[in-house]
Amino acid sequence: MAYHIPMRSDRLAFYHSTLYRLFMKRLAIIAVLASALASCTPAWQQPVAPGDVIFLSRSETETRDNITVTVAVPSEEETQQLFGTNLYKSRVQPVWISVENRTQQRLTLMRNAVDDAYISPAEAAFLRHAGPKQVDSKMDLFFQSAEFKNPVAPGANVDGYIFTNIDEGFKNINVDLLSDTALFNFVFTIKIPGLNTGMEYVDLDQVYPIIENLTATEELQALLQNEPCCTTNQKGTVPGDPLNIVFIGDRSAIMSALIRRGWHVTEINHMKSALKTTRSFVFGSQYLYSPISPLYHYGRSQDLGLQKARQSVSRRNHIRLWLAPYRFRNMDVFLGQISRDIGVAFFKNTLTTHTIDPYVDSTRDGLAGDLAYSQNLSGVAYVAGSQISTEADTHYNLTPDPYYSDGYRAVFFFSEETKALDEIDHIMWLPHWHPSLQPNAE
Repeated sequence: MAYHIPMRSDRLAFYHSTLYRLFMKRLAIIAVLASALASCTPAWQQPVAPGDVIFLSRSETETRDNITVTVAVPSEEETQQLFGTNLYKSRVQPVWISVENRTQQRLTLMRNAVDDAYISPAEAAFLRHAGPKQVDSKMDLFFQSAEFKNPVAPGANVDGYIFTNIDEGFKNINVDLLSDTALFNFVFTIKIPGLNTGMEYVDLDQVYPIIENLTATEELQALLQNEPCCTTNQKGTVPGDPLNIVFIGDRSAIMSALIRRGWHVTEINHMKSALKTTRSFVFGSQYLYSPISPLYHYGRSQDLGLQKARQSVSRRNHIRLWLAPYRFRNMDVFLGQISRDIGVAFFKNTLTTHTIDPYVDSTRDGLAGDLAYSQNLSGVAYVAGSQISTEADTHYNLTPDPYYSDGYRAVFFFSEETKALDEIDHIMWLPHWHPSLQPNAE
């Protein structure tokens, strides 16, 4: 049998034709997938007028230097109404901003301050294209018309949307307005409906029938020092992680500081959150709102849980807070616990659980450095009362993980006013200040 061996030109033609067929097959597969994805995205619907959607009732306003800024963030359902498509499904979150300019200079809204990776109107619309070309074109025009338009002339009032990457629970919004001679900064922390967090089930105003208001620092110190050293199990019979932080301030200032620094409220345990947690663990991805286990103080689990995720759900910092039955100079007092998850361990009873960094004081003091950049931290003090734990006399949490601590609680004071780094007070609480803050410690 004779075999025909193609000459060089024949081989090239054969090679190119094979590549062409492979390319066309892949193109066909891509077309089928694109068609399938498009069929999963509903066609664009006629948007509802903003006045008929209630999201503006949750707006927040600040006036300063003859400028009034108002911001609001629609929920997933409200976004569907306002834009005729579910932008949240494409991880896009519109932020509505209104600027009333009563200065003599024109102002420019800096989009990158709102979100450094903001999404253009055309991109946001393209992500949701699903209808015929004519419908998609109308959609594009609508999204362009909805965008905030610069500049804001003297005496003018301009409003519109910036398309941002999605946040759940709370969203920190920076509004920078640039004039020819000055930069005006406004910062908001907006609550967003939809995330199923523990906060939705706790009415902090109804936790205590009567709450004492302290005025003397000595009284506050004494109460904080005499609080239990540690969290407990549900029955209150076994000590857990040390209660090593205290937050004092208005709730809005505390939440603003935490959200600005990348802390997220945590979801409660349910099927959907369990699946997201599993996916984060298996694939090593971030899950910003992963549930945290309950610990107990004042006879109840934490009033507020927050976490700051790192690479995956097995590596994160988390905070648990309990509202105290007393206030200090009309400010809320929260007793809390912070720890740093560094991995996962396997146990017979619980199968898996997080392993904490045993040097909990480093995590506690690291929070001071973190919150210093929030612009809401006004002071830091230390008070005894937490659990002393050493190599010679080691204590354990409920896991049980060992931990080591000097037994001090870091006390953080928060202010609604902006505080620069050099304006944060290092408060010397005699005789219970932290040794490292003592000027002439021996």
